Amino acid sequence: HKQGVEVICASDITPEPIRWLWNGWLAAGKLHVFGGAPGTGKTTICMSLAAIITNGGLWPDRSQSIMGNVVIWSGEDDPKDTLIPRLTQAGANLSRVYFITGIREEDKYRSFDPAIDMEPLRKKLYEINDVRLLIIDPIVSAITGDSHKNAEVRRGLQPLVDLAASMNFALLGITHLSKGTSGRDPVERLNGSLAFGALARVVMIAAK
Repeated sequence: HKQGVEVICASDITPEPIRWLWNGWLAAGKLHVFGGAPGTGKTTICMSLAAIITNGGLWPDRSQSIMGNVVIWSGEDDPKDTLIPRLTQAGANLSRVYFITGIREEDKYRSFDPAIDMEPLRKKLYEINDVRLLIIDPIVSAITGDSHKNAEVRRGLQPLVDLAASMNFALLGITHLSKGTSGRDPVERLNGSLAFGALARVVMIAAK
């Protein structure tokens, strides 16, 4: 069993521009983290972003979005009484929105676990096709280990980040702010390890 380090020469790599769904805000194939205190409108804003993508509508800066499908996994809000009403209010095309509800294994049904269900998720996203945005609420649910440890957060998020990169959709993780951190750098205010902010291409904060 021989081991060797693989390298690639910089001159053999073709540079590629980042493909933005919304220039400066949502990049295809990248992780974005959206933090905020409870009641600052994180979910409402995310449903509004989803609605724009499902219609190929206009972003707040009046630029045009690519049209596509949106997949949502929420451990916090019920689609029936919270998410669907907000999507409807934002004018979403509901036939382009999919909610991850669980995992069926033969005749058993269990809740979806992003930490171990990457392969079935990849297959389902291929089936849905044309997925432009995957929303995970809360992003901390993708971590099986300690969400305050950098190495465990990186290990937990990497499969999701790799999936987003390989399928070229934007990954948007919602998180809370840590208590008692007001006045600190926004990336330091995200709940859990600094790796959440460090791994993300864009970190957004909702505030009143």
